[in-house]
Amino acid sequence: MKNLGSKLRDRLRFRRWGKWILGGGILFVLLSIASVEVTSTASFCNSCHIMEPYYASWKTSAHKGIQCVQCHIEPGADNFVAAKLNGLGQVVDDVLNRTSNKPSASVSVMSCTRSGCHTTDTLKSKKIDTGVFKFDHSKHLGEKHLGVEITCTTCHSHVKGNTHFEVNTTTCVTCHLTELAPQVAGVPERAQTASIHLVVRRNEGAHKDEHGEKVPPANCTACHDAPKRSIEFGGMKFDHQQFLSFGAKCESCHAGVTGTPPEIDDGRCLECHTFGIEKVTDSREMHRVHTLGDHKVECSSCHGSIRHGLKVQTASLENFECSRCHVDQHKVQRGNYFNVAAAHASTAITPDNKEPANPMFVAHVDCTGCHTRPRPVDANPDSGAMVLAADAASCDRCHQQGFGARMIPLWQKSTRTMYDQVEASTNAADKEGADPAAIAAARALLTTVRVDGSWGVHNPKRTQQLLEEARDAILAARKKREGT
Repeated sequence: MKNLGSKLRDRLRFRRWGKWILGGGILFVLLSIASVEVTSTASFCNSCHIMEPYYASWKTSAHKGIQCVQCHIEPGADNFVAAKLNGLGQVVDDVLNRTSNKPSASVSVMSCTRSGCHTTDTLKSKKIDTGVFKFDHSKHLGEKHLGVEITCTTCHSHVKGNTHFEVNTTTCVTCHLTELAPQVAGVPERAQTASIHLVVRRNEGAHKDEHGEKVPPANCTACHDAPKRSIEFGGMKFDHQQFLSFGAKCESCHAGVTGTPPEIDDGRCLECHTFGIEKVTDSREMHRVHTLGDHKVECSSCHGSIRHGLKVQTASLENFECSRCHVDQHKVQRGNYFNVAAAHASTAITPDNKEPANPMFVAHVDCTGCHTRPRPVDANPDSGAMVLAADAASCDRCHQQGFGARMIPLWQKSTRTMYDQVEASTNAADKEGADPAAIAAARALLTTVRVDGSWGVHNPKRTQQLLEEARDAILAARKKREGT
């Protein structure tokens, strides 16, 4: 009887706890469903303060009726679960005040073409003509340029003022009107990638590059049609149709409408990356990495804002297109200071070489860091034109007092002494009948040092390297002559 009573109490206790467990399980499922629903709303996204400007721009966008998760989470249960788990981690970071004020988000083409949204066929048949520019989706979707697979997010982004997922026309200019500068002879592409230099393309139609990929057209009519109506400007009347009937080219009037693209150097990479810049690869692979995946970056993040339009042309006219005459005015000085190609070439060949190109460049010091003292232009001092000259006192802003006044004379004296020795050795070897090619190479290196004008200040180690190369070339030529 006692055992029967004990069993009865255990069963009643189990039933009581079983109810709590069952109830708790049901409550957990209901709370989970509710939390999933709540966290899938746009208003929940706005509960984080860093999302306020993005939420405000979404509310006025063409996608204001679409919830954030429908775009920022790819279709599929696995993607949804992974996103929710990632969101839980973000909530913890937000509570612990570890949230970055610059959120990283991406939109997959799978989200754009999910059921109930866009279809590839519909997009390819969609043509846009705003009266200012025209766009044909069918000529872009599925294409590649410089390794970039063109998808929806290649053009649509969140970098146009306060709009959400709109098209920034800077992206159009980056692909259509600029191209990679020609490679420097003798330097591998891997070494040159560390300083990607874009140039403005000439007016030309679409064609295939050496890799067989389509190069987008750079001619004006690819994006614009000539105005059909007459335009009055500055008291004059212009009829574009009349000029075109004469065979006139757009650029005969609209020259300089694309600004000089900014150079992409290591400093731009360091805005996102901390280390590892020595692992840079060729430009095509770099484009692929940065235009696909969860950590896609916008074109302007690397290329900056490439200006195009009448305002740029006006600015060019105001400056009378100085660059048409004054081309590469400081090319030698820039090359010696940055020395990007040489530094990365040595890194690629000898990974153990830890010596940077120039400590000042690595510290992101540009020309204006040292050139701080205004002085009249030497060529015409009475013109009123001024130039910022280098000043030893500028070193003291970062280094100890008097550093520049002590070090600059030492650098220049050492450089001039070595320069004079190598120059004398070169002239002597020339009189002895040494190899003309070696003599020419040595004199070219000496010219680089002399034209630079800083006598080692721009980059002491690079300057010493140039002089040593010239000296070694002469020594080799003399030994070769003695051996013969």
